[in-house]
Amino acid sequence: MNSPAAPLPAWDAPLPETLGHAWIHGEPRMSAEEPIASVNPATGAIWGEFGDGGAQAVEAAVASARSAFRGEWGRIGGAGRAALLSAWAARIAEEVGQLAWLETLEVGRPIADARALIAQGPLLIGYYASLIAALEDSTDGAIRRARGVVGAITPWNFPTANVLIRAVPILAAGNTLVLKPSELSPRSAILLAQLASEAGLPPGVFNVVPGSGHVTGAALAAHPGVDMLAFTGSTRTGQAIIQASASRSIKPLTMECGGKSPQLVLPDMIDQPEIWPGVFHAAFWNTGQWCSARTRLLVPKGGLDAAVEGLRAAAADWPVGDPRDPATRLGPLASGKQYETVQSYREIARQTAHVVPLSATPDANGFYAAPELALGAPQDGALVQQEIFGPLLAVQEYGDLDEAIRLADDSAYGLGATIWGADRDVTDRIAAGLSVGSVDVIGIAAARPGLALGTPFEPRRQSGFGIEGGLAGIAAFTTPQAINHAG
Repeated sequence: MNSPAAPLPAWDAPLPETLGHAWIHGEPRMSAEEPIASVNPATGAIWGEFGDGGAQAVEAAVASARSAFRGEWGRIGGAGRAALLSAWAARIAEEVGQLAWLETLEVGRPIADARALIAQGPLLIGYYASLIAALEDSTDGAIRRARGVVGAITPWNFPTANVLIRAVPILAAGNTLVLKPSELSPRSAILLAQLASEAGLPPGVFNVVPGSGHVTGAALAAHPGVDMLAFTGSTRTGQAIIQASASRSIKPLTMECGGKSPQLVLPDMIDQPEIWPGVFHAAFWNTGQWCSARTRLLVPKGGLDAAVEGLRAAAADWPVGDPRDPATRLGPLASGKQYETVQSYREIARQTAHVVPLSATPDANGFYAAPELALGAPQDGALVQQEIFGPLLAVQEYGDLDEAIRLADDSAYGLGATIWGADRDVTDRIAAGLSVGSVDVIGIAAARPGLALGTPFEPRRQSGFGIEGGLAGIAAFTTPQAINHAG
């Protein structure tokens, strides 16, 4: 006899009051600005609010970060930083459940998926902590110095992971941090900063100022006391940040922006049923809301039926539903604005392509959108050229290898690509023809995205610039200083 399903957690469970305030110099800081409402994407209802930090809070956070950099944090050596980061990782491991719940509540991330990804966070911290000694042992003739106060602006799609991917190499390199999370998902960033303080990181090392992009984000980007700025988000917002950052000072930037990444299925793989769960995963994970989503699928001529059949079968294992339910794998879109954006592209698909639904949305309020395929969309059309950030996959056919490369590389973006093929000579030729920062070559089985470790890469074209990952990713947040002794 099957046991009854456990009741779902209540949406209105109270949260600590401190998660609605900025975190500056190791303590919560209330804002005098107008509050920003939080909307539950699974219900469409307003459930809370938090303070918009604004320019005043940014000013206080930058001053705190500068004080910490010149003070206690600046005097802690590499081994000390590694120990404190390891202690922070341990606190995060204890709070995976709370961090996952915040993502479900704020942006509709399925609770089981959120827990699985956040659980990798301590591993990411441990990895970067292990590289600190190698960074300090550089033998290129110069001494690597931390840049100082680094500002970071992160998006809403993976709230905890996005903060860690930005914060950990910045802190491992010896900098202090002022972070502005998305106004859709500020609370996980605030909790991470609190956990860092509890782990022993000195006051001012990790500051979080929540708020809107056009007020708080603009103030952080333009602040002359910020020595470097790191951004993850859309290309359009990235362009605005570049302009704002140069308005009052010159500072180095690292920008990871939008994407329209292809995945190519080669003739030797089109009839392999094992690939389609991975193809689906690469396109629709997190309801298609991630910059590296492989949202253009290229198959050999005659391969459309195999693609549709394989993706329909894969969709059966990805139910769309209430993100509180551990069985749900695809939740709602993160906001009403994103829902309207995706719906506008769905309308374009119905006018310019053949649409194939893969599953259905639940009969519920909220911003739900189920995965769909758009077959035969024109190469120069919006479905192929523009980032949708939702569960809509453009599927095209190619004739030969040269056409496959041409179609795959015909994009303003250059973030990543996936090649499904067993012939290494062929896959290497394709990879060499793609102007992207990262290529996944898969001979069989399914890809499983996570927190990337080890191999550095750099986005290209309208996807941004700046090295991410590995030792080079930490070194990007330092600057070489040459010391010449005469006599």
